[in-house]
Amino acid sequence: MSQQDASRALKNTLFLFLRMGVVLVLNLYISRLVLETLGFDDYGLYNVVAGVVSFLTFLNTALTNATSRYITYELGAGNAEKLNQTYSMAVNTHVILALVVFVLMETAGVWFVNCHLVIPPDRVVAANWCFQFSLLLFCATIIRVPFHSNVIAHEKMDFYAWTSIGETVLKTVLVIMMSYSSWDRLIFYSALLFAVSVVVLAAYVVYNRKVLADTHYIRYWDRRMVGKFVSYSGYSMLVNGADGFTVSTRSIFFNWFSTALANAALGVANQVITLFNVFVDSFSQAFRPQIIKSYAAGDRGYFMQLIYSTSKIYYYLFLFISLPVLLNLRFILTLWLGHYPPDTVPFVFAIVAYLVFDVFQMPFVTAVHATGQLRTHQIMIASIKILAVPATYFALLWGGTPELTLYLWAGLNVVCAFARTVYMRRLIGISLRRYATDVVLKMIAVTLVSVPLPLWLAWQIDNSWVQFVATCLLSVLMVGLASFFIGINRQERQFVLSLPVVEKVLSKFKTKPRI
Repeated sequence: MSQQDASRALKNTLFLFLRMGVVLVLNLYISRLVLETLGFDDYGLYNVVAGVVSFLTFLNTALTNATSRYITYELGAGNAEKLNQTYSMAVNTHVILALVVFVLMETAGVWFVNCHLVIPPDRVVAANWCFQFSLLLFCATIIRVPFHSNVIAHEKMDFYAWTSIGETVLKTVLVIMMSYSSWDRLIFYSALLFAVSVVVLAAYVVYNRKVLADTHYIRYWDRRMVGKFVSYSGYSMLVNGADGFTVSTRSIFFNWFSTALANAALGVANQVITLFNVFVDSFSQAFRPQIIKSYAAGDRGYFMQLIYSTSKIYYYLFLFISLPVLLNLRFILTLWLGHYPPDTVPFVFAIVAYLVFDVFQMPFVTAVHATGQLRTHQIMIASIKILAVPATYFALLWGGTPELTLYLWAGLNVVCAFARTVYMRRLIGISLRRYATDVVLKMIAVTLVSVPLPLWLAWQIDNSWVQFVATCLLSVLMVGLASFFIGINRQERQFVLSLPVVEKVLSKFKTKPRI
């Protein structure tokens, strides 16, 4: 890894960390403010009506993966003509998709909202306006994808971070304004969200045209490239579809075999896990383009080094974030919600056990996307993940607890991690011995060193605020020291110390010579 690449990755990570902190705090505030302003009835009506459109999100996610991969790959390959053709076709494809979705929803969607949703008679007009604005917002989101993918491919995380922060701040200001408005608040809220999406889309379009000069839109059409996008997206949807189906059926099975409190606890647990996912996804943005570019450029040494190094980095960052939260979970939930379902805490621990294997295997997933050979990997992983559906059903049928089903789900993810690792040996030539010693054993060692002392401290202190502050500080310190001295090898440690920002900090502690 060159100094320039590492410095850029470090700078991008810092920007993304700033983005995460601001966006998460403001989104928590917005969610409470919207609920208070709209009330339970209108808030529920918005979620139902907007859900008629948003169920197509899985399609947009798959196309996003395809667009990001192909733009990043061509940028790494250094073929300017092919890059502009790919970028232009991505824009064309997403505009067409937005038009198709618009026509579909203006016919079938409007019919479904008015004929099959249970809407109070006095809220029918507001619900239809809400549907229209939600549809326009979704179309704007689809059109934004190629411009966003181009920004990420160029690793312009500063623009991405500031735009995300600006979008969230604008939403916060407008939601506060809504609370003082005399207009119908459901219609007003839907219109505000659409207006914000248009502003963000315009910012991305202008930035792509003015700043990213090596890519520009041209009049170009290639039906074969559309086929590539569709084929790639189809395989990309397999794992997302398996995950979505598993989550949906779990809620149904909990409803059949358990209590309403179990579903409520699962809902709260999923909100907590969403915060972890935001952190993980944001950090992956910093390194994902470099993995794809190095593969496209044929730089195998750098490509393999990124796989080993970022696997550890992702895990250490996740441990850095999750350990303080897990140690203080009851206090955080009480502070945030006041009262919460009793099963929430064990559910969060079980879902974290699932998520941790996704975290350190993210570089493998990126490597699969870099090769473009998705078929075998996606079918294999989706086939394992979908086994959670019958496992959950029969476990509950035979008297198992909801918590047990979540750990069965996590166990299947361990199988996915093992199968993926073995498959990567054939796909990209990963060394299983090196991966075990340089990645897995180091992660285990860092965990064994980092956890005991903060855990002991959490047991010794009863005062919640003192415990929260003390365990957070100790956890951060232990994970940081263990990751640096145990979790990375000598070459990676020397490289970290040689980074300009680290050298600048260390120079402050050096003793100046006396004159």
